[in-house]
Amino acid sequence: MIRSVLLAALALAAASICPAQKSKGSSALAKVGLEDTFTGKDAAAMARLGVLDYGPLAWADNKRTTDIEKVLGEGRVLWMETEHFKLGSNFGFAGAPKDPKARRLLKDELKRLNKKCKKIPASASKLDPWLRMHLYAQRAEELYDEFSDLAGRPAGGRRLGEKQKFLLLLFEKRSDLARYFKSFCGRETQQTQRHTHYGSGHFSLVMTAEGDDGPRDSETTHAQFRYFAMQMFMDAAGGGPLWLQYGLGHVYERQVPCNMINCGVRADESVDPASQYDWGKKIRKRVKFDGLVIPFDQLTTKTDLGYYGHVQSWARAEWMLRDRTRFAEFLGGVLGKASRARQVAALGAVYELEPAAFDAAWRKWCAKNYR
Repeated sequence: MIRSVLLAALALAAASICPAQKSKGSSALAKVGLEDTFTGKDAAAMARLGVLDYGPLAWADNKRTTDIEKVLGEGRVLWMETEHFKLGSNFGFAGAPKDPKARRLLKDELKRLNKKCKKIPASASKLDPWLRMHLYAQRAEELYDEFSDLAGRPAGGRRLGEKQKFLLLLFEKRSDLARYFKSFCGRETQQTQRHTHYGSGHFSLVMTAEGDDGPRDSETTHAQFRYFAMQMFMDAAGGGPLWLQYGLGHVYERQVPCNMINCGVRADESVDPASQYDWGKKIRKRVKFDGLVIPFDQLTTKTDLGYYGHVQSWARAEWMLRDRTRFAEFLGGVLGKASRARQVAALGAVYELEPAAFDAAWRKWCAKNYR
């Protein structure tokens, strides 16, 4: 009798353990391992790739990555530290983009990594978790340099005036993102978004590769990262006009071809789903009519932009970025000073235009350059 009870207890225990072991064993991280497959933690290889350290790492609000793993599960996140970032990722395997332009962008990224570390392939049709980690580390640092250049900060200088490194978390599943936000940010959400840890002064971006309709492809996830990262940098630099945050984010997001729009469609807006990604065509049609564009004078303080407000913000940022020096001067004039008066003053000082003249020049350019 005792023997049968013991056997039953052992069987029950095995049944409760096996599913977890099977799940962990079949996960993407279990297949590649928790040690960097490209550097093997070799100091020289790490230095060439700009890797300063791996986990465990100090995190925001006096927490450590080990605290995050207590919530999400041990061995479920890869950790890495670079010059300006601390990154965590449990992104799994992903295929290379199908779009030819997106494939070329990825190949160029891989070539840059390959020059630093020959173990990283110069071309790949499948991206594994550690390769994706290195891609995002490189993307983050390169995008940081881009914004630093626009904001007038030296690329090798301080983190846009902030003492702390930026935090980047890349989650495969929305459920992990939701658990992280609830446990460490006190927020209920399943959506990719920025978060500021005011207590410790950390600016963070927490992403998920899962959308409302299921997993996103690698290029869509990359585009969304660029959109939110540029806004996070602007937050760290003091904040800016809402339209400019969105517009600059969309400029960099749309450099990666994908079918995604990082904005909502208001109930009073009519948008054809078949052409909702063709922003050039949309804006070219709208600038022909006074009532279909938001004048700069109103855009300066508008908070509910809707779909067409995002499209216009993107097109305005594109027009201004034709001259990066002037754009940098305008950005410097409105960072941390986003009032209407400051924006109008910066427009006049940098572009020598009043709002109405700015609108006219921009609309003329849109009609000529977008097809």
